[in-house]
Amino acid sequence: MKVLIYPADNFGCGHFRLIWVSEILRAQGHDVELVAPDKRQVQIIVKDETVSDVILNADVVVFQRITHAFMAQAVKILRAKGVAVVVDIDDDLTSIHPANPAYAAMHPRHERARENGEPRRHSWKHLTEACRAATLVTVSTPGLLDIYARHGRGALLRNYLPDTYFGVDHPDSDVIGWPAALVSHPDDPSALGGAVARLVADGADFRVIGDPTGAGQAFGLPTDPSGLVGVDIHGWPAAVSTLGVGIAPLADTRFNRCKSWLKPLEMSALGIPWVASPRAEYATLHSMGTGLLADTPRRWYRALDQLRRSEAMRNEYAEAGRDTAAGLRIEKHAWKTLEAWQRAMDLQRRPVTV
Repeated sequence: MKVLIYPADNFGCGHFRLIWVSEILRAQGHDVELVAPDKRQVQIIVKDETVSDVILNADVVVFQRITHAFMAQAVKILRAKGVAVVVDIDDDLTSIHPANPAYAAMHPRHERARENGEPRRHSWKHLTEACRAATLVTVSTPGLLDIYARHGRGALLRNYLPDTYFGVDHPDSDVIGWPAALVSHPDDPSALGGAVARLVADGADFRVIGDPTGAGQAFGLPTDPSGLVGVDIHGWPAAVSTLGVGIAPLADTRFNRCKSWLKPLEMSALGIPWVASPRAEYATLHSMGTGLLADTPRRWYRALDQLRRSEAMRNEYAEAGRDTAAGLRIEKHAWKTLEAWQRAMDLQRRPVTV
């Protein structure tokens, strides 16, 4: 089985969903070829905005989060040529918060905006069309199956961690922090209400691992907290490990109901006790023996205050988190991805109506 993999980017999504697992499978001897985003090798024949042919040599091709009009058309053409097409998705692009820059980039009404003289041709509508036509859709959470794989040709592949998250030095402290940025989480700090402001008034040290711009106002602080900007994906584990206690707030929105457990999982692997909103996948990770959940500002304050004041409590949750995360390494679960791709090839050999 020859598999071609096209990650959407070289950042978090591309690495967690496809790049790292592909490297592991290739090292195991499987015929897997990873095509970097800046080295696309799909030749598409287009005339009058219509794709007439796609030239690609593989049994299975894996596209991540394809939102371009031409790529959405390419799915059916590839399938007609006998190639199994897998579309991988990590977020519900149909419900992005309007304040998130991705909203304007992905909204159908903006796809005719011009870049370098050409229409952008990107929208979440095309992703939905591609998923409807795909041989198989792989997703990171159960909620995404209901959005993108209602046809029944879907597979759940949760997010796991590479080895670089394990063994990172983590000095214990009472520093509370948010490993995120407001630009991609515009309404999530609201889940805490005034809890952070109250903690800071009590003397707590609060910081952001990421761009802190606007975080002060979002968390009810007089100024933006200190932050750490410009950290790449390889330096991320070490940067997050500087926190003593982590938070993972998610507002109760349609978009967040489909969010993966990645953020609290990262903190678990790094030995950082955390408090999170009770969204579905966060609750699933919590049920495995790690972290705390809080659904009101009062409960957020109580949980964080207890952790920052008790070294013994922090150590207890840090150990539990590491134990849970140890079983959620990419290397231990890579077989699930390979199995999904094999399923796609089997489905393609038994054609279904698209």
